[in-house]
Amino acid sequence: MSSRSLAESIVERLRGLVDEYIVAIATRDSIMVKYANGEVTVTQAWRDYIVSVYMAKAGRIAVSTYTSRDPVDAVARTATLVEKLQPSPLYAPLPQPTGKPSSAMDPRVRDLSVAGDAVRIVEDVDVSGYGNVAGMVSLEYNNVHMLGSNGLDAGFEVTSFNGYMRVFRGESSGQWAWVSTGYEPRLALKAIDKAWELANLCSTLPLERVESGTYRVLLSPMVAGNLMEHVAFAASAGSVIFGLSFLQGRQRGDVIASEKLTLKDVPLNPSLPGYRSLDDEGVATRDKAIVEKGVFGGFLHNTKTAKLVGGESTGNAGWVLPRVFNIEVEGGSLREEELLEALGDGVYATNNWYTRFQNYLEGVFSTVTRDALIVVRNGKPVACSRRARLTGRLPELIANIEELSRERWPIQWWEVDTPSIVPHILVSKLGVTMES
Repeated sequence: MSSRSLAESIVERLRGLVDEYIVAIATRDSIMVKYANGEVTVTQAWRDYIVSVYMAKAGRIAVSTYTSRDPVDAVARTATLVEKLQPSPLYAPLPQPTGKPSSAMDPRVRDLSVAGDAVRIVEDVDVSGYGNVAGMVSLEYNNVHMLGSNGLDAGFEVTSFNGYMRVFRGESSGQWAWVSTGYEPRLALKAIDKAWELANLCSTLPLERVESGTYRVLLSPMVAGNLMEHVAFAASAGSVIFGLSFLQGRQRGDVIASEKLTLKDVPLNPSLPGYRSLDDEGVATRDKAIVEKGVFGGFLHNTKTAKLVGGESTGNAGWVLPRVFNIEVEGGSLREEELLEALGDGVYATNNWYTRFQNYLEGVFSTVTRDALIVVRNGKPVACSRRARLTGRLPELIANIEELSRERWPIQWWEVDTPSIVPHILVSKLGVTMES
């Protein structure tokens, strides 16, 4: 059964059971190649069928996801339960659809993904010259069609070429990631070169323990991407509703950051796999500044959160809460080779994980560094340090941005879930606590 036929069958069963619905049928073909000790260890290929259904009746809302290839009966059973729910304070009628079908699809990625052909990846992303390498490369082709009671009848297709690699040199390591909608082995090799460069640098420098304190810190795109994703998350009206935003109480036009920072949600960037011309409600998406030269551009809305504040959707649905599709941070004036000189005395954090918030409303966070943590004095790398914890408040972090690099990197991996294009970011002060 085709995706459209399946969607039509589900719609037929939903009529009379609920007042409103949107049915999204996604077919996803994927390949993953895993590496360890400089060799390919696992190749996998699979196809997923994902059926997502939004249902509303008398102000009650349910959203369900099914992975069966024939979920028609299961959807119908779920629909009979909607009237037993409590009315949602977030309910708003589905809007008239304004989005159009879209495609950001590389035929090479699609064809390799559908065929499950991992041989091409192994040949083109050759890690044999890098020594001890661990990581993964994935290709993915997504084809989605949506039908809704609001007249929505559109879809999109998008491809993804994504991965990360960690290079080891003795006790030292470096890691980098990449993402694109196109099949770009050179992009992958550039990222691996960067990881090798960092691992090699630390292997030649002495080990030094950094005393806990406040430092000037250079954030690599890996770290900056993670933290800017949290800033973007705070701009979702859903984050405000649930008390998870340090931007609560802010208004469009407020100065919230250094004038050096421009952070955008860019669903219409065809190079990033979050590309969409319509959101989950069928509303047309648009690129928009979350922060522009330090000035807050306003919260991101779907029709439900917009109704609460008397505004309009920004084309960022989420059926229940608003979302960010792709992130882009504008670059600055520095070339990458000038970054350490601009840092002067401080630390260069190249990777991180385990970002946690002690207080969402104040943006109080900590994150653990991973791989190369480089000590810099007088603009020169003089030592590497073991794992440390970066601590601070997001409002102060974005206010203390001094400079950004011209060159930007397309990043996505465990800790940067949203496809992002990010430069290096130099922050004038950030807490550094050494792990025991």
